[in-house]
Amino acid sequence: MIVVLADFLNSGIRLTTPILFAAIASMLSARAGILNLAIESKVLIGAFVGILVAAGTGNTLLGVVAAAAAGAAIGAVMAAAHRLGVDLVVLAIGLNILVLQLTVFLMRSFLGGVGTYKPDIDPIAAVSVPVLSDLPVAGNLLSRLNWLVYLAYLLVPAIALWFRTRAGRHLLAVGEAPLAAASAGLKVGRSQVLTLIVAGAIAGLGGAFLSVGDLGLFTRNMSADRGWIGITAALLALNKPAFLIPAAGVFGLASAASIRLQQFDVPANLTQFIPQGAAFVALVLVGLRSTSRGQVLRLWSNSSRISLALPRRRRTDAVAPRSDAGVDPSDPPADDTAPDAPRRSTLHH
Repeated sequence: MIVVLADFLNSGIRLTTPILFAAIASMLSARAGILNLAIESKVLIGAFVGILVAAGTGNTLLGVVAAAAAGAAIGAVMAAAHRLGVDLVVLAIGLNILVLQLTVFLMRSFLGGVGTYKPDIDPIAAVSVPVLSDLPVAGNLLSRLNWLVYLAYLLVPAIALWFRTRAGRHLLAVGEAPLAAASAGLKVGRSQVLTLIVAGAIAGLGGAFLSVGDLGLFTRNMSADRGWIGITAALLALNKPAFLIPAAGVFGLASAASIRLQQFDVPANLTQFIPQGAAFVALVLVGLRSTSRGQVLRLWSNSSRISLALPRRRRTDAVAPRSDAGVDPSDPPADDTAPDAPRRSTLHH
């Protein structure tokens, strides 16, 4: 029973890895004051470019570096658009659609199909932890975990510590109050540009784990909404590093449970709904929390020209309607706030 639980947790850790990379990218963008909805495209382009470079060079490390560079390139596009005043929400939706269709087109045109591309390469080898890997339960828990998995989980405390440095505090100030940060002499635009590029590279690493790190192949729409789930995990964690791993782990364990349930003749349509159902519940929780809702609205207003605020109605029911019939147009307008005493009688004194 313990061994089965260890295998389940191992599967959950691996499935959490790409979601965690995406959540880190979303959290960094949010702390810089930008709602980054293009994480899905960065994960997908990272998976595609990573497998192509790894297959062409025979080096998985170069594939991972290329995946990070591809994600950073998408981040640079968003950064340039942000500097030009482009609506980042609309741009992100367009990038997600563009990258998906572009990978399909390239697979059909140059890779001989649109379903699966399986080059002759081996995935990144698992890291063997001395002593622990030889133990029965710990060995099952740590099996098939490569260095990308450890990198994802180590990035979270590293970023938490970086937020305590001077540069990290400057970034937080830029995200919380950009006008005040600019008045204090901080380079708001440069900080946001660099953050979007770094966030794109981290999301690209999540794609590299899917193709180069775990499976050694690429399939159509391989990201499978992991970018969106990463954004949801970051929102659930309130964009704080302390809660990021548990929030991403909820979705990773949900994905692991959906895979395990398929062994018990549970309908595939039901098991595939489990991760999306967990994401839906998380979004409901975010919407119910006023602090999270206010944070999302602030990020939206910073990143989009589409206003989510409802216009306020003018209160007209407090003033009784009056008829203008029989009133001389030359008379001065009556004061609606005066008492009910005769208003024009003072004009004769």
